[in-house]
Amino acid sequence: MKRLILVELTRYRTRRAIVLLVLLAALLAAFVAFQSAWDTRPPTEAEIATAQANADIEATRAGLQEDLAQCLKDATSGVAGVPGAEQCREMYAPNTASYLPRDPLSLTGTLKGNGIGIAILVVGLLIIAGSTFAGADWSSGSMRNQVLFEPRRSRVWAAKATAVTLSSGLVALVVLGGFWLSLTLVAADRDVPHGSGVLEDVGWHLLRAVVLAMAAGLGAFALTTVFRGSFATLSVLFTYSVGGEIVFSLLPIDGIARWSLGNNVFGWLETNLRFYDPTTRCIENGTCKGAQHISHLDAGLYLLALLLIALSVSWWSFRRRDI
Repeated sequence: MKRLILVELTRYRTRRAIVLLVLLAALLAAFVAFQSAWDTRPPTEAEIATAQANADIEATRAGLQEDLAQCLKDATSGVAGVPGAEQCREMYAPNTASYLPRDPLSLTGTLKGNGIGIAILVVGLLIIAGSTFAGADWSSGSMRNQVLFEPRRSRVWAAKATAVTLSSGLVALVVLGGFWLSLTLVAADRDVPHGSGVLEDVGWHLLRAVVLAMAAGLGAFALTTVFRGSFATLSVLFTYSVGGEIVFSLLPIDGIARWSLGNNVFGWLETNLRFYDPTTRCIENGTCKGAQHISHLDAGLYLLALLLIALSVSWWSFRRRDI
């Protein structure tokens, strides 16, 4: 079995299309990391001076002084919920940072923005790679020779599935790990404050992204084994992911958005996903309690169920159908 897995790993890394997809994933991650660092670069002395001048001009505006005076007056009224004097000064005192052309680098902000985006891009490319890996054997006709060499089809299927899973996980770990490592080093070089909690969130996000990439590559392999073609597999996945979102948004069923693929993928990747369900009737009459939440456990179980279904059908199909 070990020898079969090594053969499949070699076959995976020598596919030209897969090499190009992995290279594309690495280039995209590097580009997004560079763009994130560049867009949050520290302001120059001239930009700081300009921001300070704009803040000084704003401080002399009559309307601002009137608003500050009114806020201070309300603060002494003793009414509950009214900002205090210190809060009033913070609210209406012009801040130089507000006039700077760029926001500083924030790992928390990246975790909610570009971090999620690059993770989804890498997972998408690994889905194509997993489907390409399986589809090449069927399109070239080499699958027949492989099962002649190893007649126990279950071992062949398991070796291929293991190779895809391990390769997808390794690529995701290197690419996404490099993305987050580079931004963490940039933040450290700029003395950007971030606590241990932020790094812990990044670490758990990276782990979940790698697990998702492994599952996505394995699922793409499983479906391609069923359809025996990459084009059919990618078409089905595209239809389910895009068309499914449209159908879920149109069905008049309360809470059905909880079961959409997109919400569960984001629920798995994000630190704490909260979303408003457009199908919930309470939105129409304004009685909604607030945003809904999908936990990592709920999202993981949903995605795991889809993966197990695909694997079961794939394993049965590979063992029973003619090759």
